[in-house]
Amino acid sequence: MPNNKGKILNGAKSIFVANVKGGVGKSTLSIMLARCLAERIPAQNITVIDTDLQRTATEFLSKSNPEINVEFLPITPAFENTNISLVQQFIKQNEFRPGHVAIVDTPAGSSQRLWNLVAEGYCVLIPTTLSNADLFPTENFIRSMDQVKARYGKSYPHIIVCPNKIPFGQKDFSVMAERLKNHDVVIGPALRDLASVRHFYNGKVENWESKTNSNAQADFKQFGSFIEKFVLGEELDKIYSKNYTSKNVVPIR
Repeated sequence: MPNNKGKILNGAKSIFVANVKGGVGKSTLSIMLARCLAERIPAQNITVIDTDLQRTATEFLSKSNPEINVEFLPITPAFENTNISLVQQFIKQNEFRPGHVAIVDTPAGSSQRLWNLVAEGYCVLIPTTLSNADLFPTENFIRSMDQVKARYGKSYPHIIVCPNKIPFGQKDFSVMAERLKNHDVVIGPALRDLASVRHFYNGKVENWESKTNSNAQADFKQFGSFIEKFVLGEELDKIYSKNYTSKNVVPIR
């Protein structure tokens, strides 16, 4: 029987956004997830923990959504032990805050202590493109998470692979599904490679809410709905408890 120690109690959830690979969209996903969830649950029930030294999530959300609590705790060689301990303490305290969601934006890299911390969450979102340059390190990261879960007999964290920067019109994700079929993962809905999102990646956030960005907004809202149903609504628990032969949920557009 798996040890479910990693499960967050009382409806509270800790969601890590992580990948050893940089440039795959972790901060953007963290920001947009927080903004989408703020339309579904009280914003004061959301905390974003920004552990990336670039402060992307902190800078953006402090201006766009000041009602969302943001904690800046950079995980760097100089502050790694102290700030990982602080994040860990926050995650533990979050277990006793009913209905609260903590979103942890992590830096790229391969700190074993950081990945042990990630393994304490309810789920981890792993953004990646479809390129081999991104999929190869992503698969290695998933393999290491699988090993941590197996070592401690845990069914948590649930792992959600998030196809990101996907070419417009791309509907075939069979290559990704085939590559990940032997891993304990779910594939979430795709986020397209749109001009407005590239605009955001470059730090140009003006007019984000305009109609010209409607496709990007639709993608992030669809992703927010997915998280609301499968993570906050605990549909992932149902999937894994039924011992499905295939645990991959291929994105459909």
